[in-house]
Amino acid sequence: MKLKFASLFFTLPLVFLTGCEKTLVDCEKSNIIIENRWYAENGGIDYLEVKNDDRIFICETINNFSEGEEIVISNNYGYLEIFLIGKKTDMIFTYSNGVVYRVGVGKYVHNEELTKRILRLMYISKRCWAKDCVS
Repeated sequence: MKLKFASLFFTLPLVFLTGCEKTLVDCEKSNIIIENRWYAENGGIDYLEVKNDDRIFICETINNFSEGEEIVISNNYGYLEIFLIGKKTDMIFTYSNGVVYRVGVGKYVHNEELTKRILRLMYISKRCWAKDCVS
């Protein structure tokens, strides 16, 4: 009984750690959907199934995201949800850190080129949607 408990004690953390490893998506076979629940505020479209070169660019960019940095996000204007073969990436429009992409718990990356491409695809003209925006 003690042996079973000991093996379980050592096996579970190993299974958890291998499950946390970053998985890359085959961009040639990928499908990408972007949802914009804030379209009434930001003037963009509410849903987009991304096609062609834009799909490859977005997929490869997300595949190459770094581990990210810890950022505290207290307030945001809103967010877009990017679904890459079911894997969700949040694109968050923050007050103090600009547009960031969530890559883990409390970990975010910036990518200006990806932001510009997605804003164009979703027909969003401004990064700040609040009435008191300074940018």
